[in-house]
Amino acid sequence: MRDHLVDHDELFQQEELEIGRRMKTDFDALLYSTTLKEAAEFFITTKLNEVSVVDHDRHYLGELSTAMVMEAVIQGTPLEETVELYYDSTVEPIGFHEILSDISPLKKASVPVVNHENILIGMLTQSDVLEGFSQTYQKLKQLENTVEWFHISYDNIYEGIVVVDENGYVKMINKAYCSYLGIDREWAIGQHIINVIEGTRLHIVLQTGIPEHNQVQFLKGQEVVAHRIPIWKNNKIIGGIGILVFRGVSELYRIFDKIQDLLNKNDLKHLHIVQPKSKDERITFNHIIGESKSIIHSKYLARRAAKSPATILITGESGVGKEIFTKAIHSMSSYQEGPFISVNCSSIPEHLLESELFGYEEGAFTGSRRKGKPGKFLLAHKGTIFLDEIGDMPLEMQAKILRVLQEREVEPVGGTKPISVDFRLIAATNRPLQEMVKQNKFREDLYYRLNVIPIYIPPLRERKEDIPLLIGHYMKTICQKHRIPIKDISKETVSAMMNYEWKGNIRELVNALERLIALVDGPVIHYNDFKSYILEWNLSLPQMETQESLSDIDKMRELSPLENIKQAEMKKEKELYLRVIREENGNKTKAAQRLGICRATLYNKLQEFKNKDI
Repeated sequence: MRDHLVDHDELFQQEELEIGRRMKTDFDALLYSTTLKEAAEFFITTKLNEVSVVDHDRHYLGELSTAMVMEAVIQGTPLEETVELYYDSTVEPIGFHEILSDISPLKKASVPVVNHENILIGMLTQSDVLEGFSQTYQKLKQLENTVEWFHISYDNIYEGIVVVDENGYVKMINKAYCSYLGIDREWAIGQHIINVIEGTRLHIVLQTGIPEHNQVQFLKGQEVVAHRIPIWKNNKIIGGIGILVFRGVSELYRIFDKIQDLLNKNDLKHLHIVQPKSKDERITFNHIIGESKSIIHSKYLARRAAKSPATILITGESGVGKEIFTKAIHSMSSYQEGPFISVNCSSIPEHLLESELFGYEEGAFTGSRRKGKPGKFLLAHKGTIFLDEIGDMPLEMQAKILRVLQEREVEPVGGTKPISVDFRLIAATNRPLQEMVKQNKFREDLYYRLNVIPIYIPPLRERKEDIPLLIGHYMKTICQKHRIPIKDISKETVSAMMNYEWKGNIRELVNALERLIALVDGPVIHYNDFKSYILEWNLSLPQMETQESLSDIDKMRELSPLENIKQAEMKKEKELYLRVIREENGNKTKAAQRLGICRATLYNKLQEFKNKDI
């Protein structure tokens, strides 16, 4: 008889909707070609009163009951007849895409469930429906409790908090803020924020999309400290939050007094609050701006890695902030009291790289210093050495770097004895090292030595929600640097910046902001300014030629093979220098810093290219 039953494991497909989750998948069905005798035996064996009937393609046809079989037998129908003429085809099944709240109360103990092709995939029972509603009720109760706890917490927070919609109208304000302002909450709800809080800039933040943290404003006749934070969703501002952090600057002094009292009780030194000099300021993870999931994950990995002396390989596109991550790791590591030495492997000519990294002894080569020079590894002793753009390091140097990592010894050029060194190595690259290993352009053994703790820093296109935070920070920093009033930026401009493809990432974003701040006369940067000075400006930049002219080729034919090689190297070097100068908008001081050379050397190189007609 089981040959006439459908293989229900083939019928069932897991569905994500409510009916699909609630229905039973362990059920029986009969083919319409099943005989009355086989149907009777089925009912006796399973003790069921009703069963679904399907065709050979598993399409649902109707319901067959024990009463229908008995009626056919009483009427004298031969037991060899099929059930095809005796099942009830008027029974309506339930679609698997329906949800419990949309279906009518079940009139029977179970109802068939079909998919969009009318294929039987399950059975929904009354107990399934009751269980579903019970669980839904429990979830609603949990949600209700959560909301109640939220409201209680919101009202009992010491700091004043106000929430506005995208137009600046108050949607929520807690008891602490109302008490401080001396207003009634029922009156405040629905009012525009400027009518509720004097001197607020929360409506300005809604227009710019730039958060403002720890801002001092006058409120109720005294200075207070506040946060103003826009709420972004799908690249659109849907509201804003204002937080009153300190109800008066005098409150800060009271906190300092409490700290001083605590120190006095423990016979500790007096509290001295000194603003650190910017050049001596230690870079920490707080300097890495971003609240997106991807950057938070990268910071989490970096914090964990900082506690270990293991080698770290930081990967990411150019301009994502690999060096600031490295400095933050150094500040949190056991090597934090030692030096931080940074080396850009792509900016040092290949023939100088070895002496720069390992140093050299007196008289090692013509033009060397009388007393020699310590290399970067020696300078990084008891500290951290950062090898940036390590993917550009020549294969020969890679072998020597590998030996230093294995032996923890360096041998200066011209030296006879290795010198022991203790350092933390962090490498970074924007190149695909794994692919370079396959192409024999990077040593596999060195790759695995470097890639002990890999940390990936996402590009801006993968963390667009961080762009407003970055804009707000660097707008303030750049204006303070140039000693000009801090400018605002329109919401449309911020939105356009969030949708712009920053191929140079944070470095390009900062470059664009500096250009806009310098060139825009008014106090507000509008979208048309961004369009004129960034979008259209970039399109109008002349592109570097990638093909040599016929005259260049003719000149190369006249040179010896060795001269050709030197000429090609100088041409490549010139292209690098010109590209960096162009990226820095002609600022040769900044270009020299990026290239790792002094400005005088850069000018000499440019003059050399000009004299040799490179």
